[in-house]
Amino acid sequence: MNYYQQIRASFLILFVSLFLFPSCSGQVTAGDTFLFGFSERFDRLFGNEAAVACSTDVTLTTKAVSLVEDGNVSATFSTTEDSGITPAPTENDWGYSSFETCIYPNSPFSGSVEIPVTVTSNFGSRITSTQSVPGPAAIPTKLTFTANGLAARQCFRFTVVNDTDRSPVVDPMTVALGTMIQKDGSGNVTSGTYSGKDACDIAVSLEDDEAPGLRVSNIRVMEEPGPSATTTNGTFKVRLRTAPTANVTIPINDIYDAVNVGNREGTTNPTTLTFTTGNWGTDQTVTVSSVDDLELDGLKTYTIELGRTTSTDSEYNGIKPRNVVVYNLDQSVPGFTVLKFNGGSTISSASISIPTISGFATDENNQLGDKYANFQIRLRSKPTNNVTLNFTSNCGTKCTIQTPTLTFTTTNWNAYQTFRAIGTTDSANSGNQDYTVSFTVSSSDSTYSTTVYKPNFSIRSCDNDGTHLIQPCNYSGSPLGTTGGRLSAQEGGATQIWLITQTSPASQVTVGLNSTDTTEGTVPTNVTIDSSNYNAMETGATNRIALAHVDDALVDLTQNWTITTATSTGGLSYDAIDIFAATTDDEKAFYVTHTGSTREGTANVATVHVCLGGNNPTQPVVLNISCKTYTSGEAAFGECGTITTSPITFPVNSEVETMNASDAGCANSANKQSFTVSGLNDTFADGNQTFDIRFAMVANTDTNYQNATNPSDHSITNEDDEPTGKKIFATSNSYKGEMGTDGVFGADLTCNNNKPTGVSGTYKALIVSNSVGDASIANHRVPGGINWVLSPSYYYFRCTGSGYSVCSDEHTRLFITDGSALFNPTSMSRDFSTTSADEFWTGMTNTLTPATQTSTPNSTACNDGTLVYRHNCHGFNYETCTTNAATYFYGEIWVRNGAGSVSSAERRCDLQKKLICVEQ
Repeated sequence: MNYYQQIRASFLILFVSLFLFPSCSGQVTAGDTFLFGFSERFDRLFGNEAAVACSTDVTLTTKAVSLVEDGNVSATFSTTEDSGITPAPTENDWGYSSFETCIYPNSPFSGSVEIPVTVTSNFGSRITSTQSVPGPAAIPTKLTFTANGLAARQCFRFTVVNDTDRSPVVDPMTVALGTMIQKDGSGNVTSGTYSGKDACDIAVSLEDDEAPGLRVSNIRVMEEPGPSATTTNGTFKVRLRTAPTANVTIPINDIYDAVNVGNREGTTNPTTLTFTTGNWGTDQTVTVSSVDDLELDGLKTYTIELGRTTSTDSEYNGIKPRNVVVYNLDQSVPGFTVLKFNGGSTISSASISIPTISGFATDENNQLGDKYANFQIRLRSKPTNNVTLNFTSNCGTKCTIQTPTLTFTTTNWNAYQTFRAIGTTDSANSGNQDYTVSFTVSSSDSTYSTTVYKPNFSIRSCDNDGTHLIQPCNYSGSPLGTTGGRLSAQEGGATQIWLITQTSPASQVTVGLNSTDTTEGTVPTNVTIDSSNYNAMETGATNRIALAHVDDALVDLTQNWTITTATSTGGLSYDAIDIFAATTDDEKAFYVTHTGSTREGTANVATVHVCLGGNNPTQPVVLNISCKTYTSGEAAFGECGTITTSPITFPVNSEVETMNASDAGCANSANKQSFTVSGLNDTFADGNQTFDIRFAMVANTDTNYQNATNPSDHSITNEDDEPTGKKIFATSNSYKGEMGTDGVFGADLTCNNNKPTGVSGTYKALIVSNSVGDASIANHRVPGGINWVLSPSYYYFRCTGSGYSVCSDEHTRLFITDGSALFNPTSMSRDFSTTSADEFWTGMTNTLTPATQTSTPNSTACNDGTLVYRHNCHGFNYETCTTNAATYFYGEIWVRNGAGSVSSAERRCDLQKKLICVEQ
């Protein structure tokens, strides 16, 4: 496009913008705006009105992609990040040099669905487009799906090819997804959910980094203010690309997007930026603060508009910067908050299951009333319409719900309302039983009527009707006190239950109590019931039976005992039912500890001490000891050495002393039995590895130890004696030799943005610049010298995933560096990658020397006198000559030969090769 064509096109766009869309600001929505605010409004502006009404039956994860020539992030579609892309955006990201978007049908179907694909682009070679999933491959002319959902997704990746030219402004690239065709299993066209519908198109824009303009960063994911919120604000940065001749002002519109109307999601400060001739190159920061809208609206994505610049500098007047996309996580959790009758902490239910709420009671003669069967409840988030709770119960005739419905509105949703239930008689002596109160929701609010979990409530019905004149009673959630549900506590603990009567006694009633085993539990001699407590269950009341579960020094497991009740005296004569209890043991059968650690290549051992934890055995107790068995794919395999000796035997009367009755104290016991464990030595840099020792008790007939459980596995750490091991991976994608303005540091960024799944660490690329003092090259790196990525005498191994068998020095070693941090690339233990004939940008020969390329253009072919060094893509900064775009630079690669060897060769810098990434 020549100069006059550009002017004419600009006037056409301005005319359409002013006269057809005079009120665009504030009318977009998150559905139109995905990445930096480039929306389907573009379709209306440049011709295809119908493209806006695309089918929602097919998901397109990002409709509008904005690339930047000097962007420093390569984004990949993510199912785990809130933003939907990885890496998650931050304020240090200055745009995307590569971006992936995915397509998939939403609903199930039989047969297949075909979507035609047409690519229209005026960018030429400035953007490469590929099908990344499945792939990599060229973008096809048709997508064929045989299944729906995320697992069936197909993805496209768009990648910048940075140049040194100031490029004319052109329309964005369009990837048109056409009218869908549905076919049956035989391949015949049929009708169905997708037939004849249009999928949404993809628009890809590209920001030139050579022209006057504004650099705009991303912003991190934020969350609404709330009790658990930690990131309630974020920032993005703006600066000019070149020096202006006059002030440049940029307006910021934070209510541009309908999602943030009235600033319901967030506010921005400041709302105007001004750059001068003095501060144009300094970042200015804009802070976005999240707002809690008190509504359940999930993750909200909205756009902050950076308006067109105003300036008397003609180059900087009327420039439209990229918009900023904000991801605002919801803190308004749907659900219900419950406060029980006795106060305490609130209980919150969200959209996931929680245990049934207990701690309530009624009685069948309705003497308790609703005193212990009421709770307050409210909504956790503002509904879109009235929410009515409809309560029901499975109590039969044992209860009556006094508040069958509670209604919450959009104004009183966060005010507590009270539920109440009372007991009623069923005229049967069926014993104490629990019943459940539940509720359904009636509402046109789609969340509260469908997806929100509704808690259940358990209420104990105490059977004091019929012939039961005196009845034990306690709250739901506690054992009933029967043979099938004993009141149970650990030694030293306490439980409780109350005696209530059918009616108010005429005078005080005394009930005598007795424990059948006072070595396991004790109770008061008696309790008394009168007109003040016959219908109450209060702490400290005289009708309360307090059970004390006795702490002994014996290993006696769980012991059952019974509280027998005598016939009452006083105002009422009645023999109440007995109450059943149990005391669980708090003594351990064994205590285990160790001193010292094993270490590879030394005689160091760990000494393990074991003590008998309880009463003296009547016969010897014998423990067999062994190393736990591991498979060869586990890190602990081959770590446990010799155990000296096994078994160990505890003679009669060898119980641990009371003062030493703990794991830590066992080492001080005179009655301990000890053995040593050595570690095995290996030749791998696998770090300190933990292995387990196992115990198996030989069968015996001792009263207590015949039922005791084996000691738990005991862990020992075997210290490594090899130097540090570090991970290496080869990127799955390929990249051009022009790494951007950051040169080899740009390759480092690519490594960190493209780690294999589950692989951690910080990485740098195994690549050199050999700048030979050329100041025009950013970020030098030379083998064994400045910014070198390897360390002396380290062990390096290949990682293709997170598993030990595919990412460890033991299984995937590559090489060990020498004292100068160098290695032999022609004699490694295995290859850098698992793909035949892979090629990698390195800038080195296979002798680790900086390479020169015979095809590198001389000063005649590329007459830029500032370029002192031209090899290796000018330090991996350029693809072509700065003064002649038709003249290519060259760089050095390594070619995977197999059997742990590489060869070196030169390649043109516009070609795409993989990178070798080294953990630091």
